[in-house]
Amino acid sequence: MSDNKPFIKTSFYRKIIAIAIIVIVLLVSVAVITKAYKQVPSGYEGVVLDWGNPIRVVGSGLNLITPIVEDIVNVNVQVQAATAQESAASSDLQQVSTSVTVNYQLDAAFAKEIYINLRDQYQNRVIIPAMQDALKASTAKYQATQLITQREDAKATFQNLLQSKLSQYHINIISVSITDFQFSPSFTAAIETKVTAEQNALAAQNQLQVIQFQAQQQVIQASANATAIITLAQANANATIIQANGTAQAVQIIQTQLTPQYIQYLYSIGWDGKLPIYWASGNSTAPYLLVQAQQTTNANP
Repeated sequence: MSDNKPFIKTSFYRKIIAIAIIVIVLLVSVAVITKAYKQVPSGYEGVVLDWGNPIRVVGSGLNLITPIVEDIVNVNVQVQAATAQESAASSDLQQVSTSVTVNYQLDAAFAKEIYINLRDQYQNRVIIPAMQDALKASTAKYQATQLITQREDAKATFQNLLQSKLSQYHINIISVSITDFQFSPSFTAAIETKVTAEQNALAAQNQLQVIQFQAQQQVIQASANATAIITLAQANANATIIQANGTAQAVQIIQTQLTPQYIQYLYSIGWDGKLPIYWASGNSTAPYLLVQAQQTTNANP
């Protein structure tokens, strides 16, 4: 019995060692399998490294690689933003400070080249310096006041210059936003004075137009009143002329037609039946009955 104890102990230890080896192999296998798959997030391109050397590009999702030998680094191909501030001189030698924000995107088709040349330092190494250089170059093309009045043109000029500088690095400009143009205090004061003068001139011009309009209205009203007076006077004159002509024509007609017989007729139709006491004939006045008696005697001798 005592001779079997060493054998039993040796067999037990061997089993423990075998189990440990199996566990180690399983753990290594799991680790190897885990390393064989690499997840690339959405919005990124995966650059596969073979012992640190970029060899190919894989898309987003779960990708199979050679464990230990290969690895994947992610290159961001989403739209990103960079902001830079720069002081420059305008074409009329005014000092201008501005802040600009650029939205850019790495070209996914050249992810490996971008990683080889710039790693993840593309913003600090390329984009910011190019923005500062483009700001100086574009600002120098405009006078200080034009940077304000032609802001969109200045922004387009800056964007075109920046794109030409970054195209060689396979970086695309999506949009540009110029936050502000800041000038020297003396130039700012001069602009404010000019704006104030223009506003005062515009106010005076508007006031003059109001006065001119009111004067025109008064002239129009006076002209209308004068026209009305003239028209009324002409109407009254025409009425007077017409009335005078009518009266003259009536007198002429009366004089033409006023015969002794017609006068006697008018007298007869106008007599009220009462005999007058006196009758006037020529320069003498006699009682009416006497005149009638005399006319009767003369008619009957």
